[in-house]
Amino acid sequence: MIYPEHESKTLEFKSKLPKLQKLVKTCVAFANAYGGKILIGIEDDGSIVGVSDAVRNRVYDEFPNSLYDSTSPGLLAEIYEKRIGEKSILIIEIPSSIKKPVFLKEEGLPKGVYLRAGSNTRRATETYVEDLMRENKRLNFDEEVVQVSPDKLSKALLKQIFGRYDNRRLVAEKVLAQSTANSQTYYPTVAGTLCFCEEPEKYISEAIVLCTKFKGVSGREIINTITIQGTLETQAEETFKLVSQWLIEGYKLVGVKLKPKTIIPEEAFREAIINALLHRKYWIPGAVKVAMYDDRLEIFNPGSFPGLVDLNNLGDGTTYLRNPHLAKLARRFGLVEKLGTGIRLMKESCKASRVMPPKFIEGADSVKVIFYFLPDKNQSEPEEDILLALFNARSEVTVGEVEKYLGVSRNTATRKLAVLIKENKIRRIGKGPSVRYVKVEE
Repeated sequence: MIYPEHESKTLEFKSKLPKLQKLVKTCVAFANAYGGKILIGIEDDGSIVGVSDAVRNRVYDEFPNSLYDSTSPGLLAEIYEKRIGEKSILIIEIPSSIKKPVFLKEEGLPKGVYLRAGSNTRRATETYVEDLMRENKRLNFDEEVVQVSPDKLSKALLKQIFGRYDNRRLVAEKVLAQSTANSQTYYPTVAGTLCFCEEPEKYISEAIVLCTKFKGVSGREIINTITIQGTLETQAEETFKLVSQWLIEGYKLVGVKLKPKTIIPEEAFREAIINALLHRKYWIPGAVKVAMYDDRLEIFNPGSFPGLVDLNNLGDGTTYLRNPHLAKLARRFGLVEKLGTGIRLMKESCKASRVMPPKFIEGADSVKVIFYFLPDKNQSEPEEDILLALFNARSEVTVGEVEKYLGVSRNTATRKLAVLIKENKIRRIGKGPSVRYVKVEE
């Protein structure tokens, strides 16, 4: 029997009882985020193996005291059992801590703070610990002040967005904040600086987009690198424009005009760019990075998924805003329409264009979105049609691309290509390592 859920930010499986200290670390990570459950008696693949009486007794007798005595603030766990079929599992449930950061006493701060990265528990970075302390004060980073004059904000942009305005209006919109030392002194907020300062990178570390085009698929040889600076709106527009040019594979007729056709639908990579700019952790030194390879487009942003958003519920409409004031201003600029729809739009637009849906990878404190330049595989279609879809999407195809697309060995890929050659549907060009396959035009 398989457990119906998958491991995530809030769910951990254990087939056997590990050392109690390992469980404590996971509990600390849950408490520093949104809480979570440890299920003992379940394999990593979800298979239910159950627990023995010895494990049950040890968890009930030893774990609560071990957890409370080794953490600060002391954590309390709710421990209970659940019967699934003929087997029982143990559940250790930890709520989100009101006071953060929670840490292991023996390791102290900041070393003893742990976090969840996807379904893994890791030691937190110092920037993550600072973020927890900020959360403890109920502050968002995007409302913190930047110690520069409000004159650094573009008056033309402020007028464009707000019409007539004064300092009181800008404070209400979280563009400015009053100085704690002098109520007559105002400073731009992080959100205000990103949206209305034409050189935000001077005041917020690496508030830029770094776009790199590589030759091949390995990233060893750079064709060119472009740094995109400016306001949030400028970065979004210029990055979109550049990536659109990189992805053009031909033209299609719209009315009486030819319109560029991109390998990946424009709606999909536009949303990925906007998401990276809006949801990144601006307190982490590191730019949003866009990388173009021969076989894929990657968009990387500092900061893991915010809140309870994780790889298991992407696109279900769940919304957690890391930078709520920045998101609000972005809506005023017309960069965002409806919150919680971006990832779903990425997936749906790729499906409609019959290209492979985006792949999301969550690191310790980062997110990468990968768009592969491959058609979506419709498993209900004959295998030959699935392979021919790859040739419809590409002018030339290699054996390696067929391997990756079909998930087969090189020998199997070669045999399948040989069948299409025999049927005169494709032909082979070149020799040795430079061999390519192209579709035979009817």
